[in-house]
Amino acid sequence: MRGWRADLHIHSVLSPCASLAMSPARIVREARRAGLDLIAVCDHNAAENGRYARRLAAGEPVVLMGMEIQTSEEVEVLAYFADEEPALLLQGELHAFLPDIPCDPDLFGDQLVVDDGDEIVRRIDTLLLSPVGLALYDVVARVEDLGGVAVPAHVDRVPGGLLGVLGLFPEGEWPPAVEIAPWTSLADAYRTWPELRQRAILRSSDAHYPEEIGRAWTEFYVSDLTLDEVRRALHGRDGRRIQPGPAVKENR
Repeated sequence: MRGWRADLHIHSVLSPCASLAMSPARIVREARRAGLDLIAVCDHNAAENGRYARRLAAGEPVVLMGMEIQTSEEVEVLAYFADEEPALLLQGELHAFLPDIPCDPDLFGDQLVVDDGDEIVRRIDTLLLSPVGLALYDVVARVEDLGGVAVPAHVDRVPGGLLGVLGLFPEGEWPPAVEIAPWTSLADAYRTWPELRQRAILRSSDAHYPEEIGRAWTEFYVSDLTLDEVRRALHGRDGRRIQPGPAVKENR
């Protein structure tokens, strides 16, 4: 096994809060510049631009299909998939539970599906930043039913973080791993939330601008860059493990 550098929380132009420069092509170029081996495009309640990033990357870096799902409790969960089909199926299911709020580009930003030729495929008119009408338990269960991996996003943050919003972990074995914010040091995270010591810690950039891609990362010690190996590492199985990189200095 060897170490692979991963940034598993990158937004594209499909997220209204992201820069219009965050096309799939630009994401792939910046990921290569940053020396990343594994990335995931995680837009708010949407996955479409991930497939174009995968085509452009052609395995360099490896691109997981992903999204950042906001539950009815307003907790954000990262979902990772090996293939396009389950991710896009889940996107369609989630959109049926989004509130009927239009996305005003002047207020929220554009929500654009952009292909591997940097052409706009379509705009999504319903605001993706809204919580879906599904509880945390139901979202995690559906991700896992579809063969995906669910990881709570930036758990220490308010808004959106599981611990920041709910103040505790749900009962049961989930989650085996959590993401902390790019600027949170491990020492601060453990001091505030001692229960984090019992879980693997993931750090990613949560990039909304090209220059942020790879600013924070996690080293994955796995035998290959597959979702199954990622899952084993997050659980600490069979000698697989993860090691978060250093915290970034700036706080957005």
